[in-house]
Amino acid sequence: MKNFVFTLPLFILFSFTSSIGFAQTETNTEEKPKTVIITMNNGDEFRGEIVSQNSERIVLKTVNGELSLIVANVRSIVDDDYTGKYSFENPHDTRYFFGPSAIPIKKGKKYYQNVLVTANFFNYGLTENFSIGGGFEFISTLSGEPIWFLTPKIGFQVSENVHIGGGFFTAGLAGEGSATLGYGVFTLGQSESNVSLTAGYGLADGEVTDTPVIVLSGTHRISNNIALLTENYFLPESSYFGIHGIRILSNKNAFDIGAIVIPEIADDIPALPYVGYVRVF
Repeated sequence: MKNFVFTLPLFILFSFTSSIGFAQTETNTEEKPKTVIITMNNGDEFRGEIVSQNSERIVLKTVNGELSLIVANVRSIVDDDYTGKYSFENPHDTRYFFGPSAIPIKKGKKYYQNVLVTANFFNYGLTENFSIGGGFEFISTLSGEPIWFLTPKIGFQVSENVHIGGGFFTAGLAGEGSATLGYGVFTLGQSESNVSLTAGYGLADGEVTDTPVIVLSGTHRISNNIALLTENYFLPESSYFGIHGIRILSNKNAFDIGAIVIPEIADDIPALPYVGYVRVF
């Protein structure tokens, strides 16, 4: 069982890396028509090509046919720069199950993330390269002793398939102090398929850990609505645990379903469930 625990994530990451290498050699010479994203006052979004437009109506050609939209109900019209093979871009490429990639949150974009039902996070892109975030744990908040989180991050694209970044994750208990993990992250690939190597040092009570935490993560989108995910933590003193599963995608949402595998208890408990949800705004 333990051999399987270590072999599975390595096999998945090899598949991701092979996919990334293949994607780099693939050339698409066919130009796609220019598309736009129209957001209505009630929050609905429509993606397609504008066929005609006047002061009262916009006729939009979508994958499901033509729509006639009332101009007075339109909040915004923006160019859609996504050129991938799916009907919408990956809405949540800045994190895996929990750990970050080096891909930054776009300026003005924000998302809400729920982890294991009780932990809640909010993140916002202040600039093209810097985001600020934080959150709280629900049950501890109701008990009057909230556990809080702070998650700022910086990220840069240095080439078509390379991002570098860093940040820190701070967790604290009201009136009891806090602990911080500062990290750097390197991401190879693009939004749909990538692998990331993260290294972080902990800080608690004014002392820095001697040995870093190493995280090896990857994602690979296999269809319009499904992506594979793996996240592997190598802790000091040779400890390891991993999270492996899938992400169910829609234009603004990401549902994560996975299994937390801890080799030390794998003989008795093969895996623990992991669930997460992200809503992008």
